[in-house]
Amino acid sequence: MQEKYTPGYSSNATNFMAKRSLDTHGAFFKPYLRPGMKLLDCGCGPGTITLGLAKAIFPGMLTGIDREASQIQIAAEAAFTQGVSNANFLEANIYALPFPDNSFDAIFSHALFEHLKEPVQALRELWRVLKPGGIVGLRSPDWGGFLIAPSTPELEKAFSYYKWLQQRNSGNPDVGRELRALVRQSGFTNIKASASYQCYEPLSEATEYLALRIEASAKVDGAVEKGWTGTDERCLRRATPTLIAMSNGLREWSQHPDGFFAQAWCEVVGQKG
Repeated sequence: MQEKYTPGYSSNATNFMAKRSLDTHGAFFKPYLRPGMKLLDCGCGPGTITLGLAKAIFPGMLTGIDREASQIQIAAEAAFTQGVSNANFLEANIYALPFPDNSFDAIFSHALFEHLKEPVQALRELWRVLKPGGIVGLRSPDWGGFLIAPSTPELEKAFSYYKWLQQRNSGNPDVGRELRALVRQSGFTNIKASASYQCYEPLSEATEYLALRIEASAKVDGAVEKGWTGTDERCLRRATPTLIAMSNGLREWSQHPDGFFAQAWCEVVGQKG
């Protein structure tokens, strides 16, 4: 199976990711930041967390990388608009970073490792470009820790389908609980692990993102032709009735007065000896 970024780069997905900030999604790493350090952000996406990191280490230099050119452009434009002068962005692959050994004081990565087929290989590359004594900080969700209420059959199918879709794309939706082990296996020491929950409010922000991605799987992933949905019927937007039912279930749930969705996030910090 080929490694693929399941969320994709639609405007909806990018806007959903852009709601994240250093305070909301990178707070666990803030105690390790200091002015003047050289910092790498892997999988920077639209750069909203990245720019917070850059401000925290000023006048140090922040480099954000992403394999998707459109995200690099969005992040660079945001830096220019906000007047963040100590951040640069470039297109790069985490498995083959374009930096010399021992280049950075710290490395940060948010919501990336759940999409990687070879996480240890990626961590060894982070080890290579990190200075001795440097710090790595990772944060990824764990789909085994979802809190959902009230539940319905279509809702359960929708979450199961998205999780399965990510697995088909060579990702690991449950990687959060494995981060500590992965970091240790890659040679890091002084490891500290933690976990937290994010409650989505309004609920529609998360459900619309999930609904659109499930519908898009008919075209983006060829779900119909591959028989992933269990039916070969066709309907509007090239999605099957099964996909439409799941996305509608998500949207209906988002309007429920008692709707609740909490997502578990796992964090780990390690040091290069």
